[in-house]
Amino acid sequence: MECMKCKAKMLKAKLKGDVVGTVVYLTTKKEGLFATEKNSSVSCYVCPKCGYIELVADNPQNLIL
Repeated sequence: MECMKCKAKMLKAKLKGDVVGTVVYLTTKKEGLFATEKNSSVSCYVCPKCGYIELVADNPQNLIL
């Protein structure tokens, strides 16, 4: 993947939180009590030159309501 700011090659990285077992994912849900939640995991990329970070949904089609 190419950096949108400086055009350098971006590196795949892991985005971690403070809580053990934290998973970053996107979610969508229709309104309503019984509506199911749809989600996608997220990949993180970082530019080693300028530090720009980009998050990309791994399965964006899963978010369609």
